[in-house]
Amino acid sequence: MNHLLQIDWTNLQYTADEVTRDVYSFPVHIRILIGVTFLFLLIIIILLMVILGSRIYKTQRENKRNFLRKKYQQVFTHLLFEDDILINDEEVLRHFELADLKIQFHREILNDEIIHLHSNFTGETAIRLEKIFVHLHFHDDAIKKLQSNKWHLVAKSMRELALMNVREAHPMLTRFLTSKNEILRMEARIAMMKLSESEPLSFLSKETEPLTDWDKANIHAMLTRMSEPVIPDFTIWLNSPNKTVIHFCIMMIGYYRQQESADVLIRMLDHTDESIRLSVIRALRDLNARSAEESLITLYPLETIENQHEILKTLEVIGKDKSTFLLEKILKQPITEYKLAIQAVRALLVTSVNGQQKVQELLRSGEPVVQQIVHHALDKRL
Repeated sequence: MNHLLQIDWTNLQYTADEVTRDVYSFPVHIRILIGVTFLFLLIIIILLMVILGSRIYKTQRENKRNFLRKKYQQVFTHLLFEDDILINDEEVLRHFELADLKIQFHREILNDEIIHLHSNFTGETAIRLEKIFVHLHFHDDAIKKLQSNKWHLVAKSMRELALMNVREAHPMLTRFLTSKNEILRMEARIAMMKLSESEPLSFLSKETEPLTDWDKANIHAMLTRMSEPVIPDFTIWLNSPNKTVIHFCIMMIGYYRQQESADVLIRMLDHTDESIRLSVIRALRDLNARSAEESLITLYPLETIENQHEILKTLEVIGKDKSTFLLEKILKQPITEYKLAIQAVRALLVTSVNGQQKVQELLRSGEPVVQQIVHHALDKRL
């Protein structure tokens, strides 16, 4: 019996050697093919294990997420809609299990659920959610994320702090105004506007990076949601070293019809930057600033074609008899820029008492080119 159970290691070694010899008896290219095949199969097995493990992991996390949502659904309903509930630390904490508040993944699920609910509610319910957010110290988590090296986590935390009105975070956002990441700069501006109580545009004094058109649109969109008393006097920033800030403020002066700023804008017509002068001309038109007529007439021959066109469009709105001489001069001299001549006809029709008569005279006795221009200007389809 003992002989039957004994293993002859010599024979086993010989058998292994035979297999090795058999393999090495194949041609080199066959051996390489066998090796590549085994390597390929090994990689496939590893990939399948990784994919399967990832799938199981994600499924477990999703199941946990759904479980916690259902678990605390009644809790949120109770805290948000029971009128006799006083939202304080003790009342809030007693509805949440300590383990769920300690495990980071569970905290993130509850945090996301509060943010999601807040986006769907306003008024007293939204205020209650903000209080719950603070009492569970989720605002501390968001503030800690501001120190992260991952920009998307920083951006997410700024959005959360702004949405939940955590005003104590306002000073911490200033450093992101000079970030090299454009998205972080944008998020910081929006968050600071949301969290500011009385000066939503105070960050403009600290802006060193150019404001893109998208940035300007976002800031303007935030301003339109704010009450009139918090809209600032935009002339404060017209001396900013940041040219894009000046552009934005000039546009806002026109948009909000800040008539008291008209004199400041008129003085800026001699600015060295052509694009700023263009913005000023447009803002004066928005303000219907008739006091700017003489300055615009004087500026016209010194300007570029684009700015001249804007001056004529502005004179169409604010011009009176003083503009008539300039408009007639444009139409009498050799015409090289047709869009200027067309705009001059349109302005002449409304700025002069005898505008209609003068245009009809040009139509009857003017040069053929002028007649074509008049026809074009009178065509209401264009």
